[in-house]
Amino acid sequence: MTALNDQLIASVMQAYVDAMSSDDVEKVLVLFSDDAVVEDPVGSDAHRGKDALRVFYQASIDSVDHMVLEGSVRAREKWGAAAMIASPKGIDMKVETLDVMEFDDEGLITHMTAYWGDTNLRVK
Repeated sequence: MTALNDQLIASVMQAYVDAMSSDDVEKVLVLFSDDAVVEDPVGSDAHRGKDALRVFYQASIDSVDHMVLEGSVRAREKWGAAAMIASPKGIDMKVETLDVMEFDDEGLITHMTAYWGDTNLRVK
């Protein structure tokens, strides 16, 4: 077992954007703990547990063409934060987000909050 550290957090966050670009919801879900909570965007109803995450992320993957990190991951102890850019399918725009994730000791995401709003929707 690998101990949680900044490099592991950065690699999981990179795996997250790669999985969001893959059209395979299982690649996203494997990164989360069974009881994980996702709030995307911040202030919306939270999705709790793998069943709820599967529904949420399937809809997300169905609408995202690809996602990339914008800059480096910021990590400390059990938290990571990164700016990300999502490009929707069939629309010439991008969505700028700031995702903050909390991790358990095994490096699984236990909580994710995405910060974005209408001002973060940009025409390419």
